[in-house]
Amino acid sequence: MTTEHAWMLELPVPKHDRTTETAFAAALRSRDARLLPADVPRWHFLEWLVGQGWLLHGSNHPDITRFEPRTPVDLSPDEFSKRTAVFAASDGVWAMMYALTDRARVRRILNMALRVRQENRWSEQRYFLSLAPHDHAVTEGIDLLRHGSVYVLSSAGFERMPPYEWPALGEVMEPHWASPSAVAPLMRVDVSPTDFLLPVRMHDAGRVDRLCQSDPWGFPWLESASGRSGN
Repeated sequence: MTTEHAWMLELPVPKHDRTTETAFAAALRSRDARLLPADVPRWHFLEWLVGQGWLLHGSNHPDITRFEPRTPVDLSPDEFSKRTAVFAASDGVWAMMYALTDRARVRRILNMALRVRQENRWSEQRYFLSLAPHDHAVTEGIDLLRHGSVYVLSSAGFERMPPYEWPALGEVMEPHWASPSAVAPLMRVDVSPTDFLLPVRMHDAGRVDRLCQSDPWGFPWLESASGRSGN
């Protein structure tokens, strides 16, 4: 039986008229995000791109011309996230988490994007984002975001992480992809903290690292009596 939690957040599925989709197609064809309508949220365009079969990679760096495989620092219990690869997402909001997180000010990122198996179908995407600051004087998670870039990648050569069993949730599927080879991006979409609509929690990196070692499936290891992580 699947149990979902209050910390698993959801956004409405974007809906676009023909004019907006025509503008999206023109921006993709020209490889120029500046052609996007100013009044349309950037994550709507990113989700449209995913629907067209493209993958996304978020970064603080605005000038990447080639992604090389790397081995990430990853504390999750799965092996897929620990391989040496170029990683990408088939979800715009998840890619934005990586693009917007200020790596210079954040010690550790705790995030999630997944769908939960509900009888014969998958749920809508569920999200979570919490950041561990280097400076403990920071009191608001949103202050740990900065301008960033989401790169659009071809899905050729990428493998999707297979669905797996999460003890507290049942069968889940992440929009997580990996390629063992270097990848050149097709285009770049610049995003800002105002483009991100979900709340940004904060946590203590040392505390969560310890709990992760003792209880790998206890994500997101929320504190029951602290406003710092919240419930």
